[in-house]
This record gives sequence, structure tokens and C-alpha cells, in this order.
Amino acid sequence: MSLDAETRRLPGSDLDDLIAVARPALFVAALALVWVTLDPFANLGDTEMLELASGREGLTYFAFGLIAVASVGLVFATQARILLALVTPFTLALGAWLLVTVVTSQDFSSSLKRFVLFGFVAAITASLFLLPNGRRQLGLLLLIAMGGLLALSYLGVALLPMNAIHQATDVMEDKLAGDWRGVFSHKNNAGAIFAMGVFMGIHGARIGYKAAGIAIAVLSALFVVFAGAKSALMLLVVTLIISGLVTVVRSNVLRALLVAAPLVTLLVLGPGTVLNDTLASIVRALPVDATFTGRSDIWVMAFDHIAQRPLTGYGYGAFWTLESTKFGSEDLENWAGSAAHAHNGYIEAALNLGIPGLILVVLVMVVQPFRDFTRAGSQGADPALTMMLLQIWLFGIYLSVMESFLFTRVDSIWITFLFAVFGLRYVARFPGVRA
Repeated sequence: MSLDAETRRLPGSDLDDLIAVARPALFVAALALVWVTLDPFANLGDTEMLELASGREGLTYFAFGLIAVASVGLVFATQARILLALVTPFTLALGAWLLVTVVTSQDFSSSLKRFVLFGFVAAITASLFLLPNGRRQLGLLLLIAMGGLLALSYLGVALLPMNAIHQATDVMEDKLAGDWRGVFSHKNNAGAIFAMGVFMGIHGARIGYKAAGIAIAVLSALFVVFAGAKSALMLLVVTLIISGLVTVVRSNVLRALLVAAPLVTLLVLGPGTVLNDTLASIVRALPVDATFTGRSDIWVMAFDHIAQRPLTGYGYGAFWTLESTKFGSEDLENWAGSAAHAHNGYIEAALNLGIPGLILVVLVMVVQPFRDFTRAGSQGADPALTMMLLQIWLFGIYLSVMESFLFTRVDSIWITFLFAVFGLRYVARFPGVRA
């Protein structure tokens, strides 16, 4: 029996149902790509496998490009006005400056490729918050994605310890032997993402998924502990304290001081020690590693190079790719001579984008999100959602003192942090937004 033209057409209701399923599925798929990556459980003791994984650049561009097109396509048709909330004078200025640093880069091809990849990442992250059908579904999907990540990581520890726990046979950083890393290639990545998982679990518990939320929060916190991620664990506690205090303080000035206090303290007692002998002597008197696990050597080298190119830096994502950086150190036995990043997001920004770029990064990633948080609260945005976004953002700006993930290609910490930055913007401009 033949079908007439009307029955051959896909009814609008069926198309709506298909889109309703596609949106949350794409949300989980995007997070799986970001968190699990294309190379989970990497064998860090096999040089050939590591080189093979690093050579999957084309596949990475294809995967992120595909997800970017699909997510923007699904969101733009119905929520273009909300997407445009991300366009501010600060973000426009930063975008323009990033292009300047690509053009003036010391390694133009690397900067251009990384800038294109950043475009995919920004498109995915801008759409991610708007894909779920409402706040409750957003919380549920985050629990599902984080639960899957936890399950994979714990199973890896139990069944594939050689690929989920740092080993003494690792090609790099064999001293990390015994620290859990799960699906990630480094315990610091695992520690940071699972610290953010604690915030997602708390959020899930607050919106009605109590048992699942508590389980996610507890299992995430335990993984941070077993990962030996000291910075992540410390900043997890600091973030929970600061985020709790800013919700009870009504003065925006006091809120700003509370938020800034840990950041300034970390910057002064961290990178500040290589610039000031008095600060260095204070830190040496404390019961901590005064070199911050060798980071001080890297910071000294970084500050020297920033002084040489303070305006435009060395180019978007370019500094550590330069031959003069990789082979120009007089002491290659020193960690600074073989480092892959500055272990400080703000110093990294100054190296690659110059001082003007650093200022714009601070305005877009630190100042603007704080203003969005205060505005969201005053306009009655969902307190549970706003709190989770605030916590991820706070954790990110504090962690940036010890790690370089800002604008780092497809880094899982960077994309999760950017999700919170964009999310705060959305709830500030549209407190009743569907997600």
C-alpha cells in the first residue's frame, strides 16, 4: 500500500520530539568528548602510544568541529537572543586582541590552528548551557555525565591500574606513582574535574536528586583525595567556604573582597615570591614547599620572557611551542627547561597575549563573572544553579594561580570553567532562561 505525500512528511510534532531527544543527548556527548577525551586511560609508560595520541590532531578538530556545528545549530534557531548575551565590550575587545596576537605570533601556524580550535570550544561551551530543557534537566544531565566519568575512572582504577594510576614506569613524572588519574592523563586534571564534580553533586542534591547528588559529591571528593591533587583539594575547601560566605553577605563590596582575598593571597605568596625576597622569606618560613613543586623556576623564566615582549606576547598559545623555549634553556635538567606551560594561567596569558591581553583576560574571566553573579542574585535567578556556577568559577580563578588551563586548546578544566563563566552571564541577563 502506497503512502500519500502527507504521510510521507515528518510531522512537526515528531520533529519536535526528535529535537527534544537530540538536545540532551548532544549535551552528554559534548561533555563525554571534553572529559573522557579521544584518548582515555593513556599508557604513560609507552612512548610510541603517547606519540600516536598526540598525532590525532585532525580527529580532534573534526570531533570538536562537528559537535560545535550541531550544538550551535540546535540552539541558534530558537535562542539566538540569549546567545548574544555573551557579546559584551570586554569579550569583543578580548576577541579582537586574540586575533592581533595570532597575526603577530612568533609561531603563526600554531597560533592560527589553536585559535580555530578555540572557536570550536567557545561555540560548544556557549551552546552547552542552553541545550537542556530547563534547569532541572540541566542538573540531571550533569549528574549523568559526571556519574559516567566517575564510573569509568573507578573501574579503571580497579581493572586497569596501569592505565588509571600513575606508575613508576611513566615516561614523565614517575614520582607521581600511586596517584589516581582515572581516564585522565594526569592526576591534576583528575583532581580539578572531580573537585568541580563535588559542586555538581551538591547542585543535584539541592534540586531534588538527593541520593544521586550526594553520591556524586562524595565519590568525586574521594577521587580528589586519592589523586593526591593537593592544590585541587585545598581550593575545593576554600571555594566551599568563600561561596558560602558570599551568599550571606549583602554588600557587593564585601563580596568582592571575600572573592579576591584568596586570589590575591595565592598570587602574592606564589608567583610574588620570585619577584620579592621578603615574600620569599615569609613562604620559606611556612610549612610548605617554597618552590611550589618547582614552579618558582618556571615563573622566573616566564617573567624574564614577558619583559622581552610585554605588548603582544609571543602569540596565541605559541610560547611553549617555540624552539627558543624548548631548546634555549641553559639548564635542561631544570624543570623550567622542559616545562609545557607556566603553571599559572595569568602568567601564561601574559606570555602568549602580552600585558594588554592579560588585562582583558582578567576583565572577561574574573571581573565580568563576578558582576554577573551579583546581578543574577539581585534579579532572582535560581539560587542552586547560580551557586554551582559561582563555585566552578571561583575554583577556576583560584586554580589558575597554580595551573595553566586558560585558553589551553581542549583542556577539560578550561572548558568546564568556561561553561560556568558563560552560565553566569546567561543567568544574569536572563534569570528566567529555560536552562
